Amino acid sequence: MAKAHKLPSGAWRVRIAGVDASGNSVRRSFTADDRREAEFLAAEFAAKKSTRAATKITLGVATDRYIASKSSVLSPATVREYESMRRRMLPSLMEVLLDDLTREKIQVAINIEAAGRSPKSVRNIHGLLSAVLGMFRPDMRLNTTLPQRIEPNLYVPSDADIVKLIASAHGSELLKAILLAAFGSLRRSEIAALTEEDAKDGFVRVSKAMVQNKDRHWVIKQPKAKASARVVEMDENIARQLIPSNGRIVDLMPDAITRRFGKLVKQAGLEGLRFHDLRHYQVSILHALGVPDAYIMERGGWASEHTMKRVYRATMEAKAKEVARIGNEHFAALMSVAQREMDTKTDTIAEKSLK
Repeated sequence: MAKAHKLPSGAWRVRIAGVDASGNSVRRSFTADDRREAEFLAAEFAAKKSTRAATKITLGVATDRYIASKSSVLSPATVREYESMRRRMLPSLMEVLLDDLTREKIQVAINIEAAGRSPKSVRNIHGLLSAVLGMFRPDMRLNTTLPQRIEPNLYVPSDADIVKLIASAHGSELLKAILLAAFGSLRRSEIAALTEEDAKDGFVRVSKAMVQNKDRHWVIKQPKAKASARVVEMDENIARQLIPSNGRIVDLMPDAITRRFGKLVKQAGLEGLRFHDLRHYQVSILHALGVPDAYIMERGGWASEHTMKRVYRATMEAKAKEVARIGNEHFAALMSVAQREMDTKTDTIAEKSLK
């Protein structure tokens, strides 16, 4: 920060040197009776000048600079997704100067995006836009109307589906991936990153994930969220199936897991079932068994109970309905037996009254 100097008059003055838009050297002076006030006025001007300079770039340039500034701290997969969005998002705004951006222009551009993209994609685009403006236009507060979320139509595998999958995958590398997802609630990226050191004595340690970077190369990274790092206890018989191959628990890349699983479900007559749906099975069973949500959340690696319930509410509701149906059928059968007993007693009383 520029320092103030006392003038012969007793006032304090701060001088700031700079360059104008034409490249000419300029100087500005700030004078006040108090030293701190003079320095404050100079600092305030410098801050505003810096902000004005930042807003003289286009949204496209600002987005590129934002992604570059975050590339070393964000997940490689997140950087790749940001760069992919940058190439296709908000084309009508990319050449607009940040200074000229308005909430109306942003709303119109978002409306255009909403016409051809899913609500989730539009919300992701708006999220990146908001982050960019937070860095380069912190004074701008967005109040954009976004498309409503569409609740996912989740496939909840049944016990019979899981048995069929395990039988169909017998003897293959894919079997271990299915067991880890269905009975351990591991994600595809977590499964592919496991090494033989991560699975011992019936415990599976999840501490990393395999994702694609911006060059589409598979790399190992830290978990996406702190809660994703966890230790999952497996049944002894299931754990014995996790024999390492070439130093890895499952010797398959994430995309290979998806491809092979797609072929397997067709062979098993379970088309429509995705590999990630095996995590739905884990949640639904644990919930139906009365396992506390906090434990389910920890086992599945969710950062919060809210996140787990938002994503899997439909899954848990579906399983709850199934359990309710089974329970009601049992209660109905029991009531039928009791009704027969009551009818028998009523008949006996009636016969005695006749005598």
